[in-house]
Amino acid sequence: MSTWIALSVTFAVLGAVTGVPGLMLVAAITLVYGTLTRLWTRYGVQGVEYGRSLGAARAVVGDVVPLDVTIWNRKPLPLPWVAVDDLVTDGITIREQPNLDRDSERHGRRILFNAWSLTWYERVVRHFHVDAERRGSYELGPFRLRIRDILGRDAAETEVDAVTSLVISPRTAPVRSTGHDLAPIGDRRARQGLIHDPALFGGVRPFEPGDSLRRIHWRATARLGEPVSRRFEPARGREVLIALDVQTIDGPHWQMTYDDDAFESLCVAAGSLARRLLADGAACGLAAASFTGTVQQTAYLAPDASAGQTIRVGALLARIGPVSSGPYERLLTWITRRVPPGTTVLALTARDPRAWLPAVRRLARSGYGVEIVCMGPEATLHATAARHAGLRVRVGTLAPDWRTADALVLAG
Repeated sequence: MSTWIALSVTFAVLGAVTGVPGLMLVAAITLVYGTLTRLWTRYGVQGVEYGRSLGAARAVVGDVVPLDVTIWNRKPLPLPWVAVDDLVTDGITIREQPNLDRDSERHGRRILFNAWSLTWYERVVRHFHVDAERRGSYELGPFRLRIRDILGRDAAETEVDAVTSLVISPRTAPVRSTGHDLAPIGDRRARQGLIHDPALFGGVRPFEPGDSLRRIHWRATARLGEPVSRRFEPARGREVLIALDVQTIDGPHWQMTYDDDAFESLCVAAGSLARRLLADGAACGLAAASFTGTVQQTAYLAPDASAGQTIRVGALLARIGPVSSGPYERLLTWITRRVPPGTTVLALTARDPRAWLPAVRRLARSGYGVEIVCMGPEATLHATAARHAGLRVRVGTLAPDWRTADALVLAG
């Protein structure tokens, strides 16, 4: 501020001495500009609120999510130039700004840039649209707020660690079965009768020899004129756990190579199978040897038949990656500590299953139902090798590819 005052005084003195009115005008402009620059530097970022609002926190591939960006100058000082560099995770496509610049300081981030000129107490909202083109878990933020003076010189800036998350689940497709094996997915003859819950009354049925006298419905018997017994619903229905093999290339699990299209096909297949199982009334869960952004090395969702399970399965599939956190056979062994015998384990893979068939056989001997769904260009060959081991195998196909397939076709 002292520099601008000194310049103003100098021009004023020269104007008074030389009698040039223009120097007096320059002195006044210099004083005003110096004062405003001081104000913008000291108070520019104060009272400025920047916010973003997504129309939904979760989406499915193919959806369009509205994104509103708001800037609000909540003070009497006008701002000739306000800019925000909002970092977004690489992979997000914003329809109005399809070619976002990369951030040189942070790997895997792009910059959503916006600039405004705001008067006092002005609030501006800009509307964008996020095209959910790729499965994944994305973030918007943090952002850097910058203020410049009327000549374009940097006056003030600040960085705010405000993050908005967007989870994009893989698309799902109807499941169709072809060939001679048309049994429902995960369907198995029970090794023992279902346990009935006396709290789940399901009506009456004719009395059968061996029924306990306590199960006789005496009022219905008197009304109908013949003995009838109470009927109860099973305490637990069919449970299926999808064991997803995230490794798509044969070899050590710790290698960093993978087939991206094969992995995305597996995610679409897993989501489609889960949706079909839940629609059929089964309790469905998901397990994968993959990191999900936490310290846990296994992505796991317990079997459940509630209405929100489809959303939870999709969210978990959005967070996993194609790099395996451990051998697949270790995951198959780990499953026995999470779900009880009688559960059907649906092994979904794009690799040759012969490397982990011993673990599958141990599951079958322990009382678990086991099915294998083979995906990929060599799925038929892999399925033949598993059938020779006496296992039930299906071949899954997404044609022409996972992006546009209208159905997941399972061949027995």
